[in-house]
Amino acid sequence: MNIELLPVLLEKVRAAVLETGRFMREHTLSRIDIKTGHANFVTDMDMEIQRRLKAQLSEILPEALIIAEEQDQQPEADLCWIIDPIDGTTNYITGFRFSCISVALAQKNRSILGVVYDPYADEMFSAADGLGAFCNGNEIRPSERPAERALVALGTSPYHTELADRTFAAARKAFEACADIRRSGSAALDLCYVACGRTDGYFEYILQPWDYAAGSCIVREAGARIEGIEKGWTFDHPMGIIAAQQGLWPLLYSIVSTN
Repeated sequence: MNIELLPVLLEKVRAAVLETGRFMREHTLSRIDIKTGHANFVTDMDMEIQRRLKAQLSEILPEALIIAEEQDQQPEADLCWIIDPIDGTTNYITGFRFSCISVALAQKNRSILGVVYDPYADEMFSAADGLGAFCNGNEIRPSERPAERALVALGTSPYHTELADRTFAAARKAFEACADIRRSGSAALDLCYVACGRTDGYFEYILQPWDYAAGSCIVREAGARIEGIEKGWTFDHPMGIIAAQQGLWPLLYSIVSTN
């Protein structure tokens, strides 16, 4: 990928995501289906947003493979679009207005572009390699709060109830070490909130690539740190994720990785 093309690509992706986000906000779902796993849902809105995004992204960069949540496919090409049409589907279904659209462009297991749009707050988080991270055009940076004032977000991996004991044990340790904890239901937005300093850290013991692909670029470009809980980084299979502002990283990583 020619790095000089990234600013142009980023603008085109922002426009595509903004258009689909407005569609999501202005229309209502009419069907809910249950997928494999505990509390794992998909709606007709997921499918329609995914269809719209795939059509637009195919025009923006035809040579890139498209990997989306609501299809069975893994990244195999050098360049891949990685899409989550609605991150926070359960929130969307219940009217808990904390859901987003997430789009990343990945090259060899690294997100080189990420866009996350919250249509309810009308907030567009975006980043690209070497270009910084932004919310609605304004540059964002992580916080520098000390641990005793820090907010830590977490995901409870609801599709994998076998991880509940480990998750809540780590959550308790984070709660005791920091100011408080939060559980939002959208991994992509949780990562963006670390990037812009609204929270100080985030972890979840298992996520799909479309949950963290865009957010990882935004976190990295903002100046925070993101890694897999286990060694290595991949978009080939699910894995645990930890992100944090630099000052909180050692403490949070110690809590999450050794629990």
